[in-house]
Order: sequence, then structure tokens, then C-alpha cells
Amino acid sequence: MQGTFLLLFSAAIAVTGWLIAQAIFSLLQRKRERLTQRLTAGTRTDDPTTHRPIVLPKGEDTLRELFARKNLLGGFTRKLARAYPEVTLANFLLVEAVVALSTFTLIAFVTRSVMLAVVAATSAGLIPFAVVKSRHAKRQRACDDQLPEALDFLARILRAGHSLGTALQMAGEELPDPLAMEFRRCYDAHSLGKPLEGAMREAADRVDTTDFAFFVTAVLIQRQTGGDLAEVLTNLAAMSRSRIRMRQHVKAITAEGRLVGNVLLVLPFLFFFVLYAINPKYAGVLLMTELGRMLLLAAVVMQILGVLTIRMIVNVKM
Repeated sequence: MQGTFLLLFSAAIAVTGWLIAQAIFSLLQRKRERLTQRLTAGTRTDDPTTHRPIVLPKGEDTLRELFARKNLLGGFTRKLARAYPEVTLANFLLVEAVVALSTFTLIAFVTRSVMLAVVAATSAGLIPFAVVKSRHAKRQRACDDQLPEALDFLARILRAGHSLGTALQMAGEELPDPLAMEFRRCYDAHSLGKPLEGAMREAADRVDTTDFAFFVTAVLIQRQTGGDLAEVLTNLAAMSRSRIRMRQHVKAITAEGRLVGNVLLVLPFLFFFVLYAINPKYAGVLLMTELGRMLLLAAVVMQILGVLTIRMIVNVKM
């Protein structure tokens, strides 16, 4: 029973760490949204000639810029900036330290095992990174899903005789976020004097999706060579819809492989709990002896490697 309690307690600590990270990020985002609402209160009226204030894009914090320049964390700093613009890298590292240290302290106090405490702290420390990665991937999928309608919207405005800058402004006001926010930032940068080409390149870097990069590339080429930009955007919208349908088809045909990966991940833990319930003395060797803990750690590592391998196999890049 003690081994089962330790496993359940470790799982509870990991879930608690994830909830703490989610709560902190949610509180910071709500604070940011309330501040934005207060700053923009009273600036939007029914008068179409009234425009909202132009706000300079917020630059990276010093620590995030240092890590990005030194490439110490690779692309994670950029993912953090896109997933949680209001969270600085210093705040994220603080949350990471709190989650890891609290998990290590609790597990070491309960189990009296430094090895299990290190494993639990490492597992809990990966949770904030997984949250940021999940949020970033969700934002990218939302941008890809919104892009076809946005391109059709821009094409209709251009056919009505408006300029591309006006089309970007209207898209930022009428379309839903997160894509509308990028159009607003692009138009604001252009209004403050940045060339439209440079503003769109920065938007493509922030969105970081293939379809949006196609859109920016097509616009830049059209501005150099001329042509019917509305027709180009319509064709891009059709291509983007085809890519979305293909991605959904690939997701459907790889569903079995992903399901097998999830089953193989859960099955060993379920089998261990059943075996422990049937014969606690036999299964408890993995928890009560040093060799058993080492074998259990090796099994967890191999499980993680197996899941990553399955994901690499079923993950078809479009």
C-alpha cells in the first residue's frame, strides 16, 4: 500500500504543478486583458472616422532577448513570446523553479529517496514547457484555420478599390484573434513609418506557419512585379483550404497509430497497479529496493523514448 500511495502522491504532485503553472499564466493573461481594456476604453465609437490608438509593439524583455541571441534555449523563447506575450522569460523561469523545487522537496520528504525526488522534480519541471508548447501549437492551428477566410476578406476589400494597407486595417478590426492581432500589429507598424514589406515579414516571423509565409511571399512578389493581388489571394485561400483538408485526412488515417501509442503508454502503469493489487509483495520489489527503483526509472525512460518514436512516425509534415 505504501508503494501505491507514493505513486499516486507523485502523480498528484505533477498534476498540481501543472495546475499551478496554468493558474499563474491565466492570472497574468487576465491582468493583461484588463489593462488593455482600460487603455482602450472609450476609444471605439460608432463613428467610422474614429480610430483606436496606435500602440508600438512591445519589445522582448532583456532576459528573453539574451537567451534568443545566445541561442541557449533555441526556439523556445520565440514560442513563449507567441504563446504568452505577457509572460517574460524571467517569470517563466521563476514558475519553473517553484514547480521543480516544491516537487523535489515534497517527494524527498515523503519517500526519503533523492533519486525518486529528482525524477519527480524533472517530470514536474517539464510541465510548464509542455504547456507553452501546447499553447503555441494551438495558436498556430488557429491561425491556419482562420487564414482562408482572412484571405477571402482581403481579396474582397481589394476588389472594392481599397489599398492593401486599408485592407490590413479592416482585417485587424473585423476578423477574430489571433490572426486579427497580427494584422493590427502589421498595420500599426506601417502607420508609424515602417515599410509595409518589413512589417509583413515581421508578421510572418511571429505567426510562423507555412500558409501565412506563402501569403506574405505572394504579397511581396506582387508589390515588385505587379498583377491582380485579389486574384492571387483568392488562389492562396483555395490552396490553404486544400492543405487543411489534407492535414485533416492525414490526422484521420494516423489516428490508429496515435491511439496505439497512447495505449502502450498507459498499459504498463495499469498492469503494474493490477499486479500490485494482486500480489503487493511481488510488485513492491520495484519500489522498496534500490535496484527496483533503478529498473523502474529505466522503464520510464524507455517508455518516453517509445512514445517519442511513435509520434515521429505518425507525425506527417505538410
